[in-house]
Amino acid sequence: MSDNLEMFPEGIAMGDAFINRVAERNILIKRIKSNKHTVLMAPRRYGKTSLVMQVAYEMKIHSCAIDLLAAYDIEYVRDQIVEKVGRLAIELLPNLTKAREKLMLIFKQMKPEITLGAFGQKLKLHLTNSPLQDMTDALLKLDETAKHFKKQAVIFLDEFQQISQLKNYHSIEASIRHAVERSEYIVYVFSGSNRGLLEQMFGDSGRSLYRLCQLIHIERMEKQVYVDHLRHLSKIKWKKSILDDVLEKIFFHTELHPFYMNVLCQILWDKNNILSVEAVDGAWHTYVKTQRQIISHDVMGLSVNQRKILTALAKTPAKEIQSIDFAGPLKISPSSAQLSVDVLLKKDLIYFRQDGYYCVLDPAMKYYLDVILWESELS
Repeated sequence: MSDNLEMFPEGIAMGDAFINRVAERNILIKRIKSNKHTVLMAPRRYGKTSLVMQVAYEMKIHSCAIDLLAAYDIEYVRDQIVEKVGRLAIELLPNLTKAREKLMLIFKQMKPEITLGAFGQKLKLHLTNSPLQDMTDALLKLDETAKHFKKQAVIFLDEFQQISQLKNYHSIEASIRHAVERSEYIVYVFSGSNRGLLEQMFGDSGRSLYRLCQLIHIERMEKQVYVDHLRHLSKIKWKKSILDDVLEKIFFHTELHPFYMNVLCQILWDKNNILSVEAVDGAWHTYVKTQRQIISHDVMGLSVNQRKILTALAKTPAKEIQSIDFAGPLKISPSSAQLSVDVLLKKDLIYFRQDGYYCVLDPAMKYYLDVILWESELS
């Protein structure tokens, strides 16, 4: 891989660009082979989509990803599901005329048409005035298709927690459960960036999706995984091994966050000369400054107390949020400090580290609040 975007992709990482996650891959492969459904729990940009797509690639089975981030009503959810079902159904077909005839027969009630678009052929399905029924029928018929042709496939529903924010979320969840628990050849993997909402959806006994899936938590990878990987790529790029202090500086800035590891290394591997600590510092500083608008958007939506807590944690992680030492200088009562922390945790802006400290989750946001905001010139 000579191209930096291929070595360090900002989007989906597959093939040689996908590293490690051995335990998670093995678990997911075993569950898919056993037709068991899964919920992946992790913050944004932790590589959940890459993990699912890589596993499907390794298993040589078809898959599709349905992104529900922008879901605003039941019709939107229905349209997304039916659209992806139509594409996946075509992929499952053997290249035979009789196979198409069988597909049309399976979906007969939905008045199917095979059409050609920008992304190739797909099965266009007729929609009714009942979005819930459309969703259920499409998913059940897809499983019937997969079963007939004896081809397993994976449906990955990302940002699935957005459904819980819709007006009639109970009905949507019930319809999806109806299809999922009857599925024999289609395996479902759910994920989302709001872990609190996902845990409610799948862990609350009063919800339709209760105990439908096993939850798998995706954490940041161990440092040694990146050490071996970056040393290998360094020798390919510069014919030399990257220095230990340079590696440590990369890890210091990115905090082993998968997305930022790829972003920073993509920038660094574009340089002609072997890396120095100063080059890493400069590249990270310049990159974070370009993220000002995105970071500001996340911060400006917070209350005053929440911003105080976030800024304080960006400077120094804290163990006792309600202590006088932490809350006192911020002029926040202990109870208000705890309420603010609870909100920040739910928003995945901070996290509770294994050593018992509260920290800012996004390393770029942390650096921006702790360093760049205090510079004399922001532009």
